[in-house]
Amino acid sequence: MNSRSLFAERLINSWKYQFGIFRSIADWTILVYLIVPGTVIFGMIYRSWWLETPEWIAGLPLVLLFFLLYILSWLGNFRTFVLEADKVFLVKNKSLFLGMRKWGIVYSLFLQTISTAAMIVLILPFLKNSYFLEWSQITTLLLFFISLKWAIMTVSYYLKRIGGKLKRYVIGFVLFVLFSWFSQLVYSVWVIGADFPVNMTSAVLLSGTLMRASQLLKKISDLDFEVLLEQEEKTKYIKWIFMMAPDLEKPAVSMRTKPLLFRNSRRIFKKRTPITGLIELFLKIFMRNPSYIFSYFQIISVSAAGIILIPPLWIKIIVSGVFLFLTYTWLSITWDKAIMSHPFTKKYSDKDFYFTARNRTVLALFFLAILLLGLILSALTNILARFSILGA
Repeated sequence: MNSRSLFAERLINSWKYQFGIFRSIADWTILVYLIVPGTVIFGMIYRSWWLETPEWIAGLPLVLLFFLLYILSWLGNFRTFVLEADKVFLVKNKSLFLGMRKWGIVYSLFLQTISTAAMIVLILPFLKNSYFLEWSQITTLLLFFISLKWAIMTVSYYLKRIGGKLKRYVIGFVLFVLFSWFSQLVYSVWVIGADFPVNMTSAVLLSGTLMRASQLLKKISDLDFEVLLEQEEKTKYIKWIFMMAPDLEKPAVSMRTKPLLFRNSRRIFKKRTPITGLIELFLKIFMRNPSYIFSYFQIISVSAAGIILIPPLWIKIIVSGVFLFLTYTWLSITWDKAIMSHPFTKKYSDKDFYFTARNRTVLALFFLAILLLGLILSALTNILARFSILGA
């Protein structure tokens, strides 16, 4: 067995694993009624973009599409396909192991290149028919974001090796801002048609990335880190399923010895009744669980984006209705999951005060979500109006 065949075997096994995850949530009914029709509809919409430029893109500044591509450049990681057993395997087959890692990194760079090219192809009708860019400018744009994504992948690899979570987040935020400023500078040069400086910048980024990648391939990195990194990459779709499906949601595991909020377990309500006791218990569980908070704001933010970005009024109304139904349903399910999961509180499920507490809490968080949605919509509308994105 050589390094190429070892890599191919692990890649195929990874594909089979991901396909099994897909099959676990997409049976033949979902495939027939959702995925296939959705693909056909998207193809028709994409074709219509070439035939006629949609109205919503007319006032959209090109810099926003550029910034969207920059955001997407932060998606994607190196995959080395390192397994736990390689700690022993490495001692006897160092050259084979390093060769397998080399093919894994090459595969990662190629995969992210394809994903970047796919994003350019997706917005290509707008680049040609709305912003009237030349093919040379589009090619320069593609090369820059490929080189930028490669550079960010390399930086992210070393960033994830930082031990402290707070330190890693702070450094990551600083790097995000610095790369953003750098991209804005490149945009100011590219938008006026100066392709040569941008191409030279892309060449420098590619050269630097390849040099760092070659150095990475020649040395044995922290195997425990790479095993963990590969495991996270392998199971990321499962985490998305847990995140999007309330019935499958897996509580986040925290390493804190004390919770961040209500660590001294102080009372929220001065008046102690069975109703306020259940409400206080749920609020503390809700606010201490990152997955609950994230899902709550995810529903609000996605709904706000849909209402703002989708032009037809009737679709905005549908999205609003879906938001109301989904938010109330999700809050009800979350209450039942948090309170009914413990035998001590479950025994009160047939009491009147239990339903009173449940209704009050769900309605309060429901109306709070509506208020937050309104504030986000108002803020986004003002921001977009300043950039003359909205036609009104």
